[in-house]
Amino acid sequence: MPSPRHVTRETPTSAFAPTRVGSDATEQQRIAVCVPVRDESAHLTQLLDAFACQTAAPERFVLCLLFDGCNDDGEARVAARRPSLAFEVIVHRIERAPQANAGRARRAAMALGLSALAGAPDRDDSPGLLLSTDADSVPAPDWVEASAHALASVDVVAGYIERPDAPPQDVHRRVERYWERLRCLQRTVDPLEHDPAPSHPSQGGASLGFRAEVYQALGGFEALASHEDVGLVTAARRAGYRVRHDRTVRVATSSRIDGRASRGLAYTLRQRQTCPTPPAVQDPEAALHRYRVCAEARAAFARLDDDAVAQALATTSRVSMTRLRHLAAESGNAEAFTMYLLPEPEDTEEIALEQAEQRVALLESTYGCPCP
Repeated sequence: MPSPRHVTRETPTSAFAPTRVGSDATEQQRIAVCVPVRDESAHLTQLLDAFACQTAAPERFVLCLLFDGCNDDGEARVAARRPSLAFEVIVHRIERAPQANAGRARRAAMALGLSALAGAPDRDDSPGLLLSTDADSVPAPDWVEASAHALASVDVVAGYIERPDAPPQDVHRRVERYWERLRCLQRTVDPLEHDPAPSHPSQGGASLGFRAEVYQALGGFEALASHEDVGLVTAARRAGYRVRHDRTVRVATSSRIDGRASRGLAYTLRQRQTCPTPPAVQDPEAALHRYRVCAEARAAFARLDDDAVAQALATTSRVSMTRLRHLAAESGNAEAFTMYLLPEPEDTEEIALEQAEQRVALLESTYGCPCP
């Protein structure tokens, strides 16, 4: 397990006052924005436009475009636009692999970003910040600034990914909305100081940010065909790093069904189109039970030397007191301890989406969930 840095032991609470902009040295660090590109020339103009409109000072960040063996005119399009841009653009190309591999491309893009940070002429002792997005995405005007703001007080930030081009009756958008509500319930019942409700469930590479030293300590994105983003964020939480799912860090992405990842968002959207009936989803009442146990485990984390506390958690979790104390000693903080003790179940109790929506509405009212 990587040695965590910037780790704190949380006090369970839903109240969180984020660090003010400019109150942390992190918010003055150099930022590398890392974007893998594979035959996405048509999207590059709007991507460049989005960074030209950023509220962050243009000298604050560098845009690193990793061309994954592209066969279109994307590189030429960027070269033509480059002289008119106020911010620095670094371009690198890798050979095209026989099969598209999102993790390989994203890893290479982040390596390009790390190289840019290391070579910055005004670099101080701090390694800087790494942000990840996609070529078909449009970051909000304050995306760079909001990401840096979040990383002033956490180690990893997962931004909120919107699909403004989704049709009104989009089945997957309805499912996404349900998972957002479930996450809000989770963080209300089982609060995290560094990831307060309403939070959100997205961990997509279209909007991720890392302190550079944290990204390196984790070993970076794996060369996986898909879900390399979720895997790295999960690894960060298990290593004891503070991960915030921040709704103020916003990116709009497309609802295309021909994406780069073999089983990414595009694949899911394509599946939904062929089966318009809403899928079954996790029963919120079953999820609520797990959230309550997680909250108990989190509250007990720093008090397991008390036999009464340890015995109570052992009874609830069905894990021996000895094992509980061993897990706590190995965990960087309460979040890591909870994840090891109570991993996400592979099989969950599922019900129809409409029924789940009705049940979660009652739970939201009962627990006073803030509206996502």
